[in-house]
Amino acid sequence: MEPTAAAGRGPAAPPAGDASSEKTGTADKAGMNVDVQQYMNMNHFEQLMVLFQSHENEDGSTGFDIDKFREVFGKVVGGNLTYDQMTMLFMKIDANSDGSVDWDEFSTYMMTGALENSEAHSIFDERIKKLFNSPHKETIRRIDYIPKERKYISVSREGTVCFWAQNLKLQRVIPAKDFNRLSWVADAMYLTDHSRLITITDDRHFCVYDIMSIKPRLIITFGQLEHNPLCLAYGGHLDEERDFILFGDDGGYVNILSFTRKFLTENEGNEELSPLKLGRRESLKKYNASFSRRKIHNDWVVRVQYYPEINAFISCAPESVRSLIIGDLERKSIRYVNVPKGIKCFEFCRRPSFLVTGGRDKIIRLWNPYVLSKPAGTLHGHSAAIVNISINHDEGHIISLSEDRVIKVWNARSLNCLQTLAEKVPQKVDELISVIFFDQVNGQLVLGSDKLQTWPLYKTYRHAVSRSHNAGVVAAMFNENFHQVVSGAQDGTVCVWDLASGERAFSFHNAHGKLEITAMCFDRSGRRLITGSRDGVVKMWNFNNGQILRKMNKDNVSEATEVLYVEMGANRFIVAVGWDRKVSIFLDDPGHFEAKPVRIMQASGHKGHQDDISSVAFCPPSMLATASVDGIIVIWSLESGYMKLTLNEPFLDLRSKEEKPIEKILFMPTTDKRMKRIGPLVSCHADGCLRFWDTYEGTMLYEMNCQVCKDEGLATMAISWDGALLIVGGSKGHVRVFTISVTNLITQDLEAVCVMKDSWRAHLQSISSVNYANVHNVILTASKDGTIRVWTSSGTHIGIFGQDEPWILSNPATFRDAPEDVQQASRVEAQHNQMMVKHQEGLKKSVIDTWRGIARDLAPNQVVAASADTPSDGKAAEDPAADVDSVPGMTMADMKIMQVRAMQTQAVKKWCEVYTRRKSASDWTISQDLTTNEGDSKPAFFALKSMKKHQQPRSYGNVKYDAVYHMLAYYPLAQIESPSPQAAQQSGDFR
Repeated sequence: MEPTAAAGRGPAAPPAGDASSEKTGTADKAGMNVDVQQYMNMNHFEQLMVLFQSHENEDGSTGFDIDKFREVFGKVVGGNLTYDQMTMLFMKIDANSDGSVDWDEFSTYMMTGALENSEAHSIFDERIKKLFNSPHKETIRRIDYIPKERKYISVSREGTVCFWAQNLKLQRVIPAKDFNRLSWVADAMYLTDHSRLITITDDRHFCVYDIMSIKPRLIITFGQLEHNPLCLAYGGHLDEERDFILFGDDGGYVNILSFTRKFLTENEGNEELSPLKLGRRESLKKYNASFSRRKIHNDWVVRVQYYPEINAFISCAPESVRSLIIGDLERKSIRYVNVPKGIKCFEFCRRPSFLVTGGRDKIIRLWNPYVLSKPAGTLHGHSAAIVNISINHDEGHIISLSEDRVIKVWNARSLNCLQTLAEKVPQKVDELISVIFFDQVNGQLVLGSDKLQTWPLYKTYRHAVSRSHNAGVVAAMFNENFHQVVSGAQDGTVCVWDLASGERAFSFHNAHGKLEITAMCFDRSGRRLITGSRDGVVKMWNFNNGQILRKMNKDNVSEATEVLYVEMGANRFIVAVGWDRKVSIFLDDPGHFEAKPVRIMQASGHKGHQDDISSVAFCPPSMLATASVDGIIVIWSLESGYMKLTLNEPFLDLRSKEEKPIEKILFMPTTDKRMKRIGPLVSCHADGCLRFWDTYEGTMLYEMNCQVCKDEGLATMAISWDGALLIVGGSKGHVRVFTISVTNLITQDLEAVCVMKDSWRAHLQSISSVNYANVHNVILTASKDGTIRVWTSSGTHIGIFGQDEPWILSNPATFRDAPEDVQQASRVEAQHNQMMVKHQEGLKKSVIDTWRGIARDLAPNQVVAASADTPSDGKAAEDPAADVDSVPGMTMADMKIMQVRAMQTQAVKKWCEVYTRRKSASDWTISQDLTTNEGDSKPAFFALKSMKKHQQPRSYGNVKYDAVYHMLAYYPLAQIESPSPQAAQQSGDFR
């Protein structure tokens, strides 16, 4: 297949056969799914918000159409995004396909779409908790990691500074007395760029130390400040020459100290600097620093941070009004959040972009930093005030600490608690955890009180077979608009995958609460995802950000087994079928969030479905087909709502209940006008057959048995857009690829209608979904084993979504070998076949040896004479029949008689053994004491019946031949002793 052109003004498809062009086209398509947040900052969002709100269309709406969106976005963001990437972004945001994007849609997408979730495969290992004693005498105020030195640094309240190795071995201690200061440290911070330690103290001083020299020294003393400083943050580069530091105080001020490099190197602490000196205009030239402050809060500023990604500082206070403020250093404009009881801590996640806050109300809130009107999510679970928050950026985990020493790990996207860390033994009041620090480099959580404590990340080892989902996969569908794969699992998780690499781009959880996803499909535009659940509820989603768009409720709570999006003229419908044996039709009306069916089709009497509906298909202009598990196909007119006819195979009544179900039906695309008169429909059945139907005449045109192994039924199928390829998945994991020629149904060339091209085993369990990506010419298979696997059309394995290393579709060197579970099954099957061959060879050898033994016993003289006639070279005849023919008086009739006698003798022997075992077992019975003497405590539970003496059963020679062969299938002939003439007389004449 040739790659198609991208949306908009994308490049045209490369010519067929041009390999280099095809690779380039694939790479371009993969590059269209780009994370736009990496090119945007706070100023960009503010500009876009103003442009969105100031724009007004002729009809009074404020949304941008696709041309205006590309124009505005290109001006604001610049040349970072291509034309195709902006087109792709517009399509993702405009999920309802109304051709317009407003500010609410844009900001909501940027918030929810950015919250990429990683499955909880990295949590803290409680078994390897370590506690380290320290020289600190008071609580630790700050813990940090210095990448250049590969060391941890901790600063405590009394001013002691400690350096620790990566394994938390103490390396150096700098006591507070070395600095000749006796005040309490409120906060501290190590500047990696300048190799300086900064502290703020309760005597209203700001101090800078050189602690990396042999003899630590005080460099700068800045005070007396008007209010007590409480928190400290490094802002980074203010411009090419200056850096700046922020600190909040108990007067509600955010203080800003900007300085040059000379400020930290040329001052020797001889002169104490004051706010008055550094507040003057010439202070930057004279002292290499300047000082300013802004009144932000009415209460204590307990935390402040500056984030260059949004070009703003954030501060919080324990007050209900203006609990958190986002401000700009250069402008006076601020935005704020009001939270009951205030906010005590916060943290900002850079990618994805969201803000996490916690306070005395014990609730963690997630905020969209661009829309602060209400929180985007809340986390409940703490029993005490939340005092500290940290974030594992790699995994998207929120780590929160409460006053009762309880640490919780949360999943930012699913809003679920992944782990709770709590002390099992109550601690003293003065041993409260004062600070937490998550070390992203070494993958561990470091806690500080007056000691240090570590909780390392527990990395789960990857299985031999990677898993795409933690539950069975319902469906995996390729989206041609975004060149992505969308999959849904039974646990309610929906994942979006990049087909070009196999990496997960996005996911959201609990799509239907605690219920399973049972059906999935795209709308006609491919921008919206429709899911059905166990309770029959149908939902519509923007799968690019996990936003629910619509909710549709049937008139009952029966499971929806399949959903289908239908366009009939100007009308658009969602069709749902399931266990209620009805066809529920919903109107696609974006103006209403919740909807009820506008029509319910259900045939009365014996003509309609009498069992659960399993599949539905649509053929323009108005034909709808439904299939049920009792093997019946019903053809409907969607326009009138009436049933037109029913289809069933001729021998349906003779089949078992397990063979009747129809698993999937599809109308076959065709451009032949003659075929449109037939309305060709193909169905796959649990008995392993494909059947082709004429939906106008109501007849079966062709039937084909597709079983590649015993007792495997067909579970699902998919067809290419041109109808040339049919991919079928089986109940035992096999995939079959057929070439289809529907025109041969008219010419009656039935042998060429459906020809198997390739087949292979893709999974060990039943395949729940197959899909064909026309653009890339690859096949997707999903199974109940929780994996989604990618194959070439010829059966070469490419990889599994979710594996540790990505693939490149244009580079076969990056493809994986066949999955380990499939390889193991193939090895076991080969060993089984080898054992069966050996078993059959042994059986044959036993029969032949038995014939020879009986022949020699019956005619010993002839056998001896025949041995005397053996050639001089000593070679015996290899053919047993030749041995018999060489014996005088031995004919072929005699040989057949000996064969029957040998079989009868062996079979009777086996039956005697079985009878003996059964008779011996029946001699044991339950003691009467257990049923009659309830009060008797005698430990007698079983007794052997001795009334009837066991008799050896008689041997019968008249045995049916079919019984003999049946027994030989289970009891192979062993080497038996040759019967003596006396034994032969006792056993009777077998003739």
